[in-house]
This record gives sequence, structure tokens and C-alpha cells, in this order.
Amino acid sequence: MQVSSLKFFPQWWSLSKGERSKILSVVKELEDEKQREFISLKRYASLNRSTSLVYWLSSEGTSQLIKFRSSLLSALRGYADEEILLVSIFRPSPYTKGNFNPKEVLGSPPLRYFVAYPMKKDVEWYLLPFSEREEIMREHIKVAKEHPGNQGIRSYTTYSFGIADYEFVVLYEIPSIPEWIQVVESLREVRARKWITKEEPLVTGELTDLEFLYS
Repeated sequence: MQVSSLKFFPQWWSLSKGERSKILSVVKELEDEKQREFISLKRYASLNRSTSLVYWLSSEGTSQLIKFRSSLLSALRGYADEEILLVSIFRPSPYTKGNFNPKEVLGSPPLRYFVAYPMKKDVEWYLLPFSEREEIMREHIKVAKEHPGNQGIRSYTTYSFGIADYEFVVLYEIPSIPEWIQVVESLREVRARKWITKEEPLVTGELTDLEFLYS
């Protein structure tokens, strides 16, 4: 999986609406053309930092990701560049049971909001016995699932050991920002929080069309 957050340069906003619309029509054509090469291709308006556009791509391999990045930046004609790029792979969590198939969920209609949550844990976490880590994580999962604010939040834990400066990227699809904040705040009180050393840069987006970039 890959998440990219793009920043548009001041020159972009100096273009006429017509010029911006023309460039973005090429971007939309690119999305439509490449959609079938991905498990999912989702695009959002950025809600934080100084970026404007967020892409969340899920694929079987890395070559599709590389080609799309290059094609997207070319289509934007130098008016934007990636400010944040997160890469990770999905695999089943050692702390949960079941036959969760991410492809089935990723193929569902997207929810309104998206959050990419990179994180890193203290080395002491990995030195704990697995049984203790499992107990701690089950508490974390239980609190998240049973919180009254969790009304349909989808989460995907992905892994980045050895390929990035973080160890995990937890990806969320969210129907409501206020309820999401309540759930996250409650998780500050669970034991698993003790071993988190880094959780940035967060990427947050809202599902929308491209019109906001030239309206």
C-alpha cells in the first residue's frame, strides 16, 4: 500500500480556472485508466498540513505504484510534488484471529474520511514475551471495537519494517471525524500506548472530486 500527500506550488493557484480544470481532466483520465491495475485507488482532499491532495493506493506489487507516481507528477506538469510518502505491506496481525480479507473490504465503496497513521514502537516492546504483547494488544483492540463512537470505522494494519523510518502504517476509513477523535482519545488510556515512540506524519483526507482544486 502507498499513501502520498501532494502540495501544490503557488504557481498553481495563479493559473486560471480553465487552465487548472484542463490539467485536472488529464489527472482524472489517468486515474480512470490506471484504476484496473490496483486493488483500490482512492483520492481525497487533504485536511491537514500544507498539502491539498491525498492518494491511497493498494496493489499486488510495487511496479504499479512507481508508474502511477511518475504519471501523476507528469500530468500535474510541475505544479505539485509529494510532501509525504508512506509505503507498507498488508499481512494478517499476529494478535487477531479470523480470515479477514482486505481485498474484499478495499473493494467496498469508500467512507467519507481517511487517516494514515504511521507509528513506531520502543525496542522494549519487542523484548516482551509474545503472550504479554498479545494480551496488551487484545485490550487495545477490544477498547477500539467496543467504543460507542466506533460506528463503522474500518482499519487496516500494514507493516514497514526495514523499508521506512516507521514500523507500521495503520490506515483508517472513517464515517465521522468527531466520533473518530473520541475513539482515538480513549485509546490513549490503554497499556499499549506506553510503548509508542512515534506517530507522525499523520495524513488526513476527505473524499471529494477534483473540482475543489479549481473552483
